[in-house]
Amino acid sequence: MKNLLIIPLIVGTVTVFSTPVLAASEEAREKTVALSSVPQPAIEAARQALGTKPTLAKIVTGSKPRQYELLAKDDSDQRIGVHVRADGTVTGKKEYKE
Repeated sequence: MKNLLIIPLIVGTVTVFSTPVLAASEEAREKTVALSSVPQPAIEAARQALGTKPTLAKIVTGSKPRQYELLAKDDSDQRIGVHVRADGTVTGKKEYKE
């Protein structure tokens, strides 16, 4: 019975401590590129998802199909970003706390 109580504790602890590691590894896989090198469908999809034109582009190395992270600032001057495939499919959205 004690083992059943310990398992959720272990899973929770691993989850809490692995989250920063996963975020850091994702950041390590991103490389800044020129916006002009990003396919137009990806830029258009990001513009729609962000509500403004992207100002910074990163390529996520090792992603298949290739993904880009496109970033901008929202109306409250907070950095926001989206992950977009070259064909314009949005795969995720991020809000950064600065």
